[in-house]
Amino acid sequence: MAQEVEFGKGGEGKIRSFWVGLGLVVVTLGIYAPCWYYFVNNELKDVGIAKDDQNLGQSSPAWSVTALVFGSFTFYIAALLSVYNYGQRIKRAQRLVAIPKQDQIDPTVAFLLYFPGALLIIPLFFHFSYVTKHQNRVMRAAGGLPYKDDAGALGARATVAVSEAETQPLAAPSVESPPRRLRLPPASCSLIT
Repeated sequence: MAQEVEFGKGGEGKIRSFWVGLGLVVVTLGIYAPCWYYFVNNELKDVGIAKDDQNLGQSSPAWSVTALVFGSFTFYIAALLSVYNYGQRIKRAQRLVAIPKQDQIDPTVAFLLYFPGALLIIPLFFHFSYVTKHQNRVMRAAGGLPYKDDAGALGARATVAVSEAETQPLAAPSVESPPRRLRLPPASCSLIT
C-alpha cells in the first residue's frame, strides 16, 4: 500500500512502489498505466499549486494522458513530448521543494530510457523505476519528510549503533549492574508502499 502525504493548500500525493505499480499494470493488462500517469501528473500539479508555481500548477494531467494514449496512434510524437515534459515537471517540482541539484532527475535520461526503451522493453522498466524514484522524492519533500528513501539510512543507523557498541569496552558483569543491552531505533517505515 502506498504511503499518503499531505502538503499545503489541500494537496496530497502518494509515495508509490515501482513493483506494486508494475504488478497492477500486468494484472490489468496495461489499463492501470494511463491511470498511474494521470495520478502522478496530478500530484505534480498539486505541488505547483502548493508552492505558487503558475507553470506547474496550471499543467493538465488529462492532456498529458490524452497525449500519451492517443499520441501512440500518431507516430508517437505527442506521446514522446508528453513523456519528456513529465520529466521536466518532476525536475521543476524537485526545485520547488528544495531537493539538491545532484539528486534531481535528468529529464533527458528519463526520456532516453523511455524511447528507445519502449522498443527494447528492458530499459522501459528502468524508465518507470527512475521516474518513480524521483516522483517519490518530490512527494516526500513536499510532505515534510526526508526526500531520500530512509530504508537504507535506517540500516546504516543500525550498523553504526552496533559498531559503536562493539568498540566500547564492556565492564565485567557484577551483581549490582545488569548486563548492557544494545538498543536499536525502531523501524518507522514499512518497506511495502
